[in-house]
Amino acid sequence: MKKHLFFLLALILIFSGMAYADFYSWEDESGVKKVIQNGSGTSDEKQPPDAGKAPSITLYTKNDCPDCDKAREFLSSKKLAFTEYNMDTDPKAAAARKDIDDGDDVPFAVINRSHVYGFSEAVYQRALKQSR
Repeated sequence: MKKHLFFLLALILIFSGMAYADFYSWEDESGVKKVIQNGSGTSDEKQPPDAGKAPSITLYTKNDCPDCDKAREFLSSKKLAFTEYNMDTDPKAAAARKDIDDGDDVPFAVINRSHVYGFSEAVYQRALKQSR
């Protein structure tokens, strides 16, 4: 009985390790959805096409906003390129923000496709990590 239980446990451990895998999915330029498993395919396919590229960052701010200053300083300290839109001085920026999100709280960042509300270094780090 113990041998059978040990054998069953060994099989479960072996197959559970095989069941875990990282998958990446994206759409190429022609709109074709691609899905790969990390470690499969050629070395060029092991990561999504944007892996290793600088993230696309848009930052919406307002005047006299300490958290906006912190967000700007954080991104600059990481030497990350970003586009900043001041919603107080640029009416087009406020309209662009309304197209993305109905709110007007700032800072508001779009890091690749992730929406980040307010400023928290940990949240920005997480969003940047996901964009890799």
